[in-house]
Amino acid sequence: MLKSKIEIKNGNPCLYVDSQPTTAMAYTTYFPERNCYQDFIDSGYRIFFMNVSFTTLPINPDTEFSPFHVGVFEDPKNPDYSEFEEYIHGILRACPDAIIFPRINVSMPKWWIDTHPDDVYLTDKGAFREAMFSEAFRSDGAKMLIELVRHIKNSDYAYRVGGWMLCGGATQEWIYRNYTGDLGSAAQEPYKRWIKENYGIDNAVLPSREDYNYIGKVWQESENAKRYSTFCNLEMAKSLDIFAEVIKKETNFEQVVGAFYGYTFEAKTALFGLYALRTLVDSPNLDFFSSPNAYTNARAFGMDWADMMPVDSLKEHGKLCFIECDIRTYLTKSIQEARPGEYPDGIYRTKNGISVWAGPPTAELSRAALRKSFAHQITKASAIWWFDMWGGWYDDPLLMKELSEMKKIYDNDLFSNRSKVLSPDVVFFADEQSYANMLTGSPHIGSIKVTRTAMGKTGVPYDSCMVEDAERILQNYKAAVFPFSLPSEAGKHAMELCEKMGIPYLSTTKDHYELTVDEIREFYKANEIHFYTDEKDVVYVGNGYIGLHSAVGETKRLHLPRTCTVSPIFGAEFPTQTTDCIEFELKENATALFSVSQ
Repeated sequence: MLKSKIEIKNGNPCLYVDSQPTTAMAYTTYFPERNCYQDFIDSGYRIFFMNVSFTTLPINPDTEFSPFHVGVFEDPKNPDYSEFEEYIHGILRACPDAIIFPRINVSMPKWWIDTHPDDVYLTDKGAFREAMFSEAFRSDGAKMLIELVRHIKNSDYAYRVGGWMLCGGATQEWIYRNYTGDLGSAAQEPYKRWIKENYGIDNAVLPSREDYNYIGKVWQESENAKRYSTFCNLEMAKSLDIFAEVIKKETNFEQVVGAFYGYTFEAKTALFGLYALRTLVDSPNLDFFSSPNAYTNARAFGMDWADMMPVDSLKEHGKLCFIECDIRTYLTKSIQEARPGEYPDGIYRTKNGISVWAGPPTAELSRAALRKSFAHQITKASAIWWFDMWGGWYDDPLLMKELSEMKKIYDNDLFSNRSKVLSPDVVFFADEQSYANMLTGSPHIGSIKVTRTAMGKTGVPYDSCMVEDAERILQNYKAAVFPFSLPSEAGKHAMELCEKMGIPYLSTTKDHYELTVDEIREFYKANEIHFYTDEKDVVYVGNGYIGLHSAVGETKRLHLPRTCTVSPIFGAEFPTQTTDCIEFELKENATALFSVSQ
């Protein structure tokens, strides 16, 4: 098997495979019968995430959707790897030097659910699924995972396996099904034990789901409900870490392991499950973390498709951010068209107006969407996998040419050393523990994405970090913004540190729970923060690049804080120049990207 690890190169976490720095750009699809494998191979891509699941049971509790035709452990006596291995062999025939990352859905098959009535959760659709903190799930899931990993280690394709991704829960993203923390009978004993261990209290009782509703109160007043919120998030992180350790041990700690986790800016409910990143960020068992580009406003043009995770904290801890770029295109069909007759009409519709499931209407706008996403990710030094969800989304020469050029840009970037030429002056803080204070449906939750969207339209780029990291990172910034209006103790401490260090900060409050573009810009002006543009376009800065996404087409000017050497990458054309102001024409919805050096 290939050896892999994450090491810092030129100031950024970098994937190494067999001791060689490797461009962490990849491709995957849920529907491999509609794949674009050959197009990506021809474009220089070598990393492929390959989906495999313990079960065919649904990954989405709302739609009851499953992409899998075969679950490995549906028959406990006869594991079936056929679906998974058919496509791996196909890739390796076309590309013998491909690097395979099994993406494993750790979710229990129906026979296990039926035989473990004390370890399951009843979803809102009336189906029983494993409780994510069940010790039986952890133990039996680990045994199945060991069996799967050992099978792969002994396979004829093991020599091309280079890393692993763990998935589980709702939509395979370590989210509790129905977003309710598996609050049910299976939680009673685990919660009772946890309360005893942490608070010394006997016979703890479960809160009710109604305790989390935004009705007649502003914030969470029940101490027991707060504690259950903390419990369910910590226990989800513990389950993930247990499974990650299984793979680490099975591979002698010689291969990278990653997972979806830490969507602190993608607010939903206190019982989401993703709000214990602070306990995982230094785990030796997890090397990379993933999330999609944020789906806010159905991914409209003219705004930032921001990060769900505090990516700059993850980099600070030496973790690679491997971002899922599931960018819809004009070729994006409905799931019903992609697999006729397999799925009901009511799920994942792409018609009837604006929808996150609908792509832009033309190839040119589809290319603009790819560029928009890419500019954000390269300035953050994040890795990318293009998620061709239903297949065929990128089956166009114009789009593949663009994706090929993006791979070349990343290839060249591995050897650059320009990461600190320009960097953001502002830090945007994630306060995951504050969710325990919030109620489902409250404006204090919904406003986090509103403020994040506003941050992207100020003409000032920003980094995103965890409040728990304030002490180690604040000296790198001139100002801070706190979007969590009901802060945790860690959030309050980060504000106190700002005051102690003389760093100005802007915070939402319980009464003023969202910030507008104008409010943030006024705060920046008052504290002499550098504006890269006067318009309310999106500016990306970092990793030796600067980019601008245009809300309105016209002449654009990017004002640099110092004179730099600037070379166009895409979106604008002019000879390399040394300047402190980049001037260029840009159409509406377009993105321009430039490399910058001293």
